[in-house]
Amino acid sequence: MRCQYCGREAQPGQVYCECGHPISLSGGTDYGASGGFPGPPSDYDRNWYTPDGRSLSSLEKKSGMGAGGKILIMLIVLAIIGVGAFVGYKLIKGKDVLDEDSWEKRDLGGCTITIPSALEESDNVIELNQNYKKLGFFTSENAAVYVTQYQLSADEQSVLQAQGGVDTLKKNIIDTDKRRKINGQQLDPKQRGDLICVEYPATKKNYIKSTDEVWILNATLVTQKGVYELEACCPKADKDKYIDSMYKWLESFKAD
Repeated sequence: MRCQYCGREAQPGQVYCECGHPISLSGGTDYGASGGFPGPPSDYDRNWYTPDGRSLSSLEKKSGMGAGGKILIMLIVLAIIGVGAFVGYKLIKGKDVLDEDSWEKRDLGGCTITIPSALEESDNVIELNQNYKKLGFFTSENAAVYVTQYQLSADEQSVLQAQGGVDTLKKNIIDTDKRRKINGQQLDPKQRGDLICVEYPATKKNYIKSTDEVWILNATLVTQKGVYELEACCPKADKDKYIDSMYKWLESFKAD
């Protein structure tokens, strides 16, 4: 005998089909409707069925999936979504060089500087005077930092070794910068702590990825152990957006 609703084969003596409907005997008599059989199951009025005629409620009962289980699964899914969103947010924030939470201290072999984690160390060739030794070059899409150590001449070493030599050399650097122009920009040296800083526009290749037209912040640090030159750069058009952070990067430099 087959169920007239889903066509499923019924077993001898079976009262209700797995689809939830009462099984009619030959002649079309519905014994459930005439009172010959017990009333339909409690989920009879639900019309959610699988393609093979099984009711959704029967599957839920078999799987043991109650309301508590559904809530647990929902909470797990929401937790996974939340973790994914948080990781995505941190990745995006980590690429923002202006986000101070992403800044980290880098060891340059006896020196340290705190710069954005998005700045990656690069082996790109940078333009250096032969008297400079490269300590580190870090670049990203819109910013770069490099650190060099100036190799002092014999006369300069003598000045540093003399009483007040550091201050004398600083004064010479400032006086020299005041007379210089770079790419049409008259330099205006300023002292910020121990740094002597100047700003100017430049065309630089292999510095940042987004453009060759950059704004340079150059800082010189004179110590008893030597002279360090630091540079940070950003797109020339966005200098006002980056300049404060660039000063913070260079001012974080420490020479042991």
